[in-house]
Amino acid sequence: MTTSRRALLGGTAALLLLAACGQGQSSGGATVPPPAPRVHTVWREHPDGPIPARGDEGTPFVLRASGPVGGPVVRGGGLDAELGDARAASYVNQDLGTAVRRVGARFGFVPGPGTSDDGSLCLAAWRGALPPNDPGVTEAPVHLVATPQRWILSLAVGSQLAEIAGGRFDPALPTDSTPLVMDVVLVDDRAEVALPDGTTTVARDPRIPTLPAPVACWEFYRHAPGGAAVRLYETWAA
Repeated sequence: MTTSRRALLGGTAALLLLAACGQGQSSGGATVPPPAPRVHTVWREHPDGPIPARGDEGTPFVLRASGPVGGPVVRGGGLDAELGDARAASYVNQDLGTAVRRVGARFGFVPGPGTSDDGSLCLAAWRGALPPNDPGVTEAPVHLVATPQRWILSLAVGSQLAEIAGGRFDPALPTDSTPLVMDVVLVDDRAEVALPDGTTTVARDPRIPTLPAPVACWEFYRHAPGGAAVRLYETWAA
């Protein structure tokens, strides 16, 4: 399954409406120890206010946004995007300089305009143009989205997203600020995914190793009014 650059640049939830799969295969295969983070920020250690210029390890944050966005800001021990109650996205990026092998977050769905499936967190790694507005081609070996009810793993080739795995959370994830962990490790043609419900999965796709991407991304997204709000408690990438 592929979807257009418009969906890629407009946010992630459009993928959740599409059911067909691409070339990938999903399984519960064995995983390898994850690489130690090269960038790592613990947001509870930062005072309330605008997002700092750099992460805890000193790597600058590169911000992008679309739609009504008031943040990102640190508040109450977490990072909030302050998305308006409409379609909007906020991208928090860090350039590692070499290919991203891991990206993860401790996060929660928090009280906001609503708690519906139209709000999500995306973990991604970019090469080429940064969404949503940078000119050029956007590609990604990983684009992992979680809403309170669903998850979907994709990659991007030529500014088109291709789904390689996905599923539903049963029961749905809490929307009361409970800390959750989502993490993905890339090993050759494998994406080893730790999902926020505590389960793990492994997806394979031959395109993953052909898309080395140096920029790790944590994306807040709201697809429509009432979509669940996301707060980041901790972020890391390797």
